[in-house]
Amino acid sequence: MIIEIFYHFCMLLTFTLLIYWPFVNHFKQNAFIERSKPYVTGVKFGVAGFILTLSTIDPVYGFMISSRLILLLFSGLLGGPIAILISGLIMGLGQLIISDLTVGPFIVNLNFLILTILLFFLTRKFKLTDKTSFKYFWICFIEITIVLTIGLHIKNQSIFYSVIYAIFTVFSFYFIYNLIQRVKRTSDTVQETIYLQRIDYPTQLPNNHAIEIYIQSLIKKKAPFNLLLLDIYHFKTINAEYGYQVGDEIIKQVAGFLQEYAKKNDAFVGRLAGEEFIVVLKDIAPAYAIIEASNLMAAIEKFSFRGPENEDVPISIAVGLSSYPDNGTDAQNLFKSLIAAQQHAKEHTHIPYFHANSLK
Repeated sequence: MIIEIFYHFCMLLTFTLLIYWPFVNHFKQNAFIERSKPYVTGVKFGVAGFILTLSTIDPVYGFMISSRLILLLFSGLLGGPIAILISGLIMGLGQLIISDLTVGPFIVNLNFLILTILLFFLTRKFKLTDKTSFKYFWICFIEITIVLTIGLHIKNQSIFYSVIYAIFTVFSFYFIYNLIQRVKRTSDTVQETIYLQRIDYPTQLPNNHAIEIYIQSLIKKKAPFNLLLLDIYHFKTINAEYGYQVGDEIIKQVAGFLQEYAKKNDAFVGRLAGEEFIVVLKDIAPAYAIIEASNLMAAIEKFSFRGPENEDVPISIAVGLSSYPDNGTDAQNLFKSLIAAQQHAKEHTHIPYFHANSLK
């Protein structure tokens, strides 16, 4: 019996982790996957419970019930009420189809189906979360234990199986729950590390590494694009007059302004270093990129950047531009042209934007 219990537990653990892992591991999701998640989760957990039902041996009928309860709750944690309903119906109706149930097991299985429907409605009103999952577990566990005991009595089996069922269920639920939480924390740490490697922490904009990856992806697609290198004029003067803390705050405000610009114009924006930012404009000709640079400069000069006492801090920028593939077919040559164009713009303040196409 111990070997069979261990075998059943291993199957339960394996199924749960295999279903949970892609979601815990933050795999790339799109709108379709997000919408279908409750249905996919419900079907997966339902099929897993159905397979575990097939592996159940008759003398320890209670183990199948315990597995179903655990899978049902984890299904709800991951996919919500719809997942609970789908997985519960698959497990409950599947048991009716494949088994010739006597009175006792029939009562237990009918109770499981009723419990599934009740959980569906309850979790729609009172959400099943990590915090509330324990309350739901203990309520369901106590209710099923009572019904299981009655079912075993009708089937003339020893109440000893109810005790084993209780130990198996409590241990399995808490063990798997804690294991999943550990996996989540580890995955979150990894994801945060990856995120910080690609993000400029003060501004929350993509950093040099992320900018390079994005530009390389556009080059691989051979999609025309334009680079705008923005530099804040006389930023050292701002630091000297207001202090470095205010200078950092101005950098964050400029970053916020550029983020809003990027959202409205389907652009990419990142921070290179210090007071330098880069904007990537796709699917427009170089001539239109120059117009955008002029408009962006004008908008920044009109925008109210605030100092420590809520006073306006005037900001002006110089912009260098380069275009793919006109000014380079790789990132190195594009940036070389871009830096040269920006340097020219900074030296000629009467027209503080310059495109690499005009370089001699």
